[in-house]
Amino acid sequence: MQTQQTPFIDSDLLIQSVGQIFNLRPQEIQAQKEKINLLIDYAKLMTDDHTTEGLKWAVRALQGRVGTPPLGEKWLSYLSKYAYIKLESMELQKEVEKYEHN
Repeated sequence: MQTQQTPFIDSDLLIQSVGQIFNLRPQEIQAQKEKINLLIDYAKLMTDDHTTEGLKWAVRALQGRVGTPPLGEKWLSYLSKYAYIKLESMELQKEVEKYEHN
């Protein structure tokens, strides 16, 4: 039986790589690390491909799904807000299911 192993990805390199989607400079990436990590966590739930390219693809797919941010709002802020809300709603749904299945 063969299993597909996900290659080890250095988290700092992954953060840099995802930050480049938004044309951020290295200093900006460090300042926005929390938002980028939130998007990475979201992407990991949305795809089985946890390679750098697979996760970047999931973030780009999210851009297409949610549409253009409101005037004056940056892509990173807009998408990280969505990812936060989505992750929280998934967690709340799990909690609700615990009660419903007892």
